[in-house]
Amino acid sequence: MTYFSYTDHIALSYGKEQDPSAGDQTVSKFYNLHKALYERIRSGHLDLHPHWQKSNVISDMSATSPMSTGTLSLPYFRSLEQAQMVEKLMGIEVSPTQNSVYPYRHPVIELRLAPDHFAIELVLSPYALWDQQNLIGKLDLERHRMTLRSLLRNMDTDYAFGFWEGTHFNDMHLTTWQLTHGKVMDEWMQTFADGQDWLRFGVWYEPEHSALDDDTIVAEAFARVNELYTLYDFMLWTSNNNFHSFYEKRQRYMRRVYA
Repeated sequence: MTYFSYTDHIALSYGKEQDPSAGDQTVSKFYNLHKALYERIRSGHLDLHPHWQKSNVISDMSATSPMSTGTLSLPYFRSLEQAQMVEKLMGIEVSPTQNSVYPYRHPVIELRLAPDHFAIELVLSPYALWDQQNLIGKLDLERHRMTLRSLLRNMDTDYAFGFWEGTHFNDMHLTTWQLTHGKVMDEWMQTFADGQDWLRFGVWYEPEHSALDDDTIVAEAFARVNELYTLYDFMLWTSNNNFHSFYEKRQRYMRRVYA
């Protein structure tokens, strides 16, 4: 039996306005999945954290859209302290009540349940500008582009990569297999516009996919999160992974070219 049934998927279509209790059992089921998955994340020493407020661990806000989405999302990202520091670097006033820190301003590994899919994605939204710029600066160096290609080659070939916004699946994407051939990755990343594009990399499952059975969903989810974490760690800004000077140098060069 699959962990999330068709009923769980369909419950998200009704909306709370039509049925205030719609999806309550699905939210509880998703939270139980989080608890089992997070045990493995901690045992695997992945530096990923759920939302610090229990009521927001599972929410209808997705890192793929600035609006509530009619989906249920489980984001893992920086610790609260790290998130507050990065938001200060972006010039965002951080509230002492901790309510001003939002996951979509940071790289997120998101598990998302929608009426037509279950997805596990690494999402870097345009609101995560500090990390987007850091990634662009890092990829200006050939050795880091080679590192990224190596990371991608070690991943399954069924991941979808693209720059689109929203919880829907977009045909304008590449698979891992396509992305690692020749200079395809370099060419796509040259079109990436920081502060405008969503960068996302993940896998999508149809409802009641066999990999999401009761007995396998935790192992499947952890395997995917563990793979995506290598990319997350590659792009995440830290004091030891700081390429903003390269980004600023690139911007100065571009201004001279187009002046």
